[in-house]
Amino acid sequence: MIRYSQSRSKLSSGSRWLAACVLCVSPILSAGHASAAAGGGEQAASVEPVSDLATLIAELGDESFTTREKAMATLWQKGRPALASLRNAAAAGDPEVRARAEELILYISAGVLPDSPEEVKQLVMEFSTGDIEGKLVILRKLMELSQWRQVIHLANIEPLAESRARMAELVQISAGQAAREAIVAGDFQLAADVLELTGDNETNMGMRAWFYVRQGQLDQQLKLAAGMPGQKGALWRMSLHRANGNLKAAIKEADLAGLNLLANGMRIFTGNAMPWLDASGQNGQVSAILGLSYQLQRARLEGKTKEADLIARELVRMVNGDDSAPQAAICLAANGYRDEAIGLLTKHDVITAIDYYDSIESPERCLELLGIERDAKSPYSKWVAKNTDAAMDDDHDQEEYFERLLILTSFLYRHGEGEHCMAVMSPLMKALEEDGEDAWFELLPQMRVMDLGWLAVKFIQKRGNEDNLMDVSVSKLLGSNKTVTEMWSAVKKRHPEDLNEALRELSLLAGIIADPNNETDAIHQALLAEAQDPQQNNGIAQNLRVESLYAFAVNRNDFKAALGIAEKLAGKNARWANAKTFLDSAMNRWAELEPVYAAEAEEKPGNYLNLAKWSLTLRKMGKKKQAAKLYDRALMLTMGDASALNQVAAELSSAGYDDEAVKMWEHAAIMASPGGTDFQSSILYLSIYGENLYLTKQWSKAAAISEVYSQLRMRGQSNDGVLLALRGRFNAEFGQGMALLEKGQRDRAIAKLDAARKLIPGDGSLADVFFPALREAGIDEHYNRWFNDSYEHVNAACKLYPESHNSQNTVAWLAARAVRRLDDALEHSKKALSVRPHQGAYLDTMAEVWFAKGDRQKAIDWSEKAVASSVSHAHGSPRTHTQVVLNFNQLSKQLDRFKTAPMPR
Repeated sequence: MIRYSQSRSKLSSGSRWLAACVLCVSPILSAGHASAAAGGGEQAASVEPVSDLATLIAELGDESFTTREKAMATLWQKGRPALASLRNAAAAGDPEVRARAEELILYISAGVLPDSPEEVKQLVMEFSTGDIEGKLVILRKLMELSQWRQVIHLANIEPLAESRARMAELVQISAGQAAREAIVAGDFQLAADVLELTGDNETNMGMRAWFYVRQGQLDQQLKLAAGMPGQKGALWRMSLHRANGNLKAAIKEADLAGLNLLANGMRIFTGNAMPWLDASGQNGQVSAILGLSYQLQRARLEGKTKEADLIARELVRMVNGDDSAPQAAICLAANGYRDEAIGLLTKHDVITAIDYYDSIESPERCLELLGIERDAKSPYSKWVAKNTDAAMDDDHDQEEYFERLLILTSFLYRHGEGEHCMAVMSPLMKALEEDGEDAWFELLPQMRVMDLGWLAVKFIQKRGNEDNLMDVSVSKLLGSNKTVTEMWSAVKKRHPEDLNEALRELSLLAGIIADPNNETDAIHQALLAEAQDPQQNNGIAQNLRVESLYAFAVNRNDFKAALGIAEKLAGKNARWANAKTFLDSAMNRWAELEPVYAAEAEEKPGNYLNLAKWSLTLRKMGKKKQAAKLYDRALMLTMGDASALNQVAAELSSAGYDDEAVKMWEHAAIMASPGGTDFQSSILYLSIYGENLYLTKQWSKAAAISEVYSQLRMRGQSNDGVLLALRGRFNAEFGQGMALLEKGQRDRAIAKLDAARKLIPGDGSLADVFFPALREAGIDEHYNRWFNDSYEHVNAACKLYPESHNSQNTVAWLAARAVRRLDDALEHSKKALSVRPHQGAYLDTMAEVWFAKGDRQKAIDWSEKAVASSVSHAHGSPRTHTQVVLNFNQLSKQLDRFKTAPMPR
């Protein structure tokens, strides 16, 4: 701000702008005021504030420096109402009055209050004399200081349209966050002003529209928008309808605005994916395989079967090596050409082909692809010897043969022939040990991730501890971090003369071996007590011991044991408090979570995701009114950002509100840029977790979403891509078939549904939606035949491998969900549980069987066991934290269903 002289005669009209360029710190409303007055020899008079504007304007030119300063401060505090008088004064002849009036006009117009920081005042003065590049730098600084009112006013008073456009581009980068901060502060006008300052593209208008719709101003804004001409008017109306979720109206306005991609993205949710698929398939450069696959999808959807078949054959011919085979196989699978896709895998990627056949309960085909003769018997000694020799031959790819031997070992274990596993791996491990190969150690962690940790332990015990090799083996098996080192040291102290027992206890604590006698908890408690007893710990690093026990408990999926530690230490520091919150959230302990979310909201009131979590927690606790208010605020603070809406939808799903989650994922996709990352995420979520679309019979919409999902799958090359693509194709065909059935086109529907179920024979997905949806569709003859085909397919695997727990569970699940052969289902379920009595999914299947049989209480009892087991000891099959949480949530939803849903008929 200009430093004014205490003497009027020292400031002339010719020197005012020179003084403005000095940009010294103003004494106004600061300690400098008193200093200046004292230094100038004038005594500060005790003058009452004058409210009359004309008098205050006149006092800007008063002989007394104190009077001039006080008048300026009072006018500044009056703000906008004083602007008209100040503009008149700025046109007057008195240079002192004119200078002060012009400065006040600049500050008041910019929104600078008398108590604004000196840094802000100085920046505003620099802005008034800078070029566009300098102004942009100043705007950025003001944004960093959260001085958004100044930013808004300075941008609005910029006379050049081109400069205003560049300012708008800069502002929109942080506009969402700025609006959130204003909303949190209760300044909704500032939020509106910030959003209005951004440009008029669909992204910025989307934010503005979301803000107004969430404020309840939809009708008011639509009335204003009704008279807006041209593309801008259509874009604004589309944005309002889009934010409100009115698809039909939004699509109409998007078409008028010429926003074809947006319109086509929204059409997906009306059940019409074709326009989006066409546009997406022509967008950008793609590989020859993907380009041809887009043509295949279009031909198929247009019903041009012969043309589609020709394109599919051409796709197969295009594969010129192992590198191109995975994507071609995925593209074929995504379009329903299952045999051609699997044929490519069989030729170019045998391991993935084996995974596929294993997933659909075709064990004989798995062995065939491994090269095992059909009449050979376990443990396939001839095949093992041949592959072991190849693995030890330097002329062969060692890793390939290691993998083949591990796959057979895992196959035998999962199919109930674990007694043969040692015979398969022993020749290789013995040969590697004799040659001193490091590969012996490298195979240990591979066994662990394939649920063969128990076998790795046996090999380590068998090799012994010569030259302290057991320490090396343990670090390879479980890792070499400090928690593993601490726990290994602890169990060795418990069994100094018996390292094999020490390793067994460590393996129990790690969850990589089963615990049929429930020993783990006693070991855990003993080690914990030892660390916490000052008389017993003998120099044990208490903190490390407790942290290690906690880490091992979480990693063996024993969240209850981990929670026991976290609860006691939550008050110690933020790390333990966060650990407790993680576990409380994982196990839906709502009452424990509520104060945590409340405290977070107090500290960070603009955190929309925390507010959403808090809202859902309160809702679970029965506090629906408070929950609804918080939820509305959370949605307001998302500013309609698709990524934020996807996150909120995920929280809804985790809490068990699947119907609302699906709607929110749909809305996120509608608000997203079609084809962008957030849009793709919404489609993926809906494809994987959108079962409610089928439960509510939204067949065409479900089919359209699955068709888009299929195209997205075609762009990837993951190892599980073929199976996922086939499931996506199944969902699309299933949805289309059900839509046709609902329209009365029975023959076409039957053909579609028959083709759909043949894509994934033996897959549990048939039990999830296919049979439940068709049970009352009035096609009993087909229903019974299709069920019998699926049942016999999986039951054949059970007959070959009676101890194959997963096969036994799958066939029980199929029968229970189809409400057929329930007595057989009960026996299959019992068999699966006899092998894996603590498997949460298997306990849930038993609950499903009893539910189908009409016994709600037994279903609830078994379901409660399933939920509890899902966060208990892993029994040799530890899963990632994310997998455990997802499984717990799914089983919890099942428990709610068994309690409240109508009994199946």
